[in-house]
Amino acid sequence: MKPSDDYYYQLDAAHQREVDWQAGYEIALDEVATEIDNDLKQGDQTHYHELTEMLCDNDNFWLAIGSGASYEPYRQEAIKKIAERELHARMNDYDPD
Repeated sequence: MKPSDDYYYQLDAAHQREVDWQAGYEIALDEVATEIDNDLKQGDQTHYHELTEMLCDNDNFWLAIGSGASYEPYRQEAIKKIAERELHARMNDYDPD
């Protein structure tokens, strides 16, 4: 085994850990977004004002409303941004003790 083989093995392992972490993050983000979406549909007011503010600031949302098109993609995008903030807050609040 050449010394370079060990280096490439370590590099490959580090890359695989990064890919695994990204996949885990995306799964967690989708779960949080689904949770927020379900809460909003059930009338929970926790994220209602934040969602409303994000949609009101989006010009494409108003164009969709005015033209009678579906605004669901803009709603899902806003929910994903809220979920991302919430997931980052959860990660930063982690206390192993």
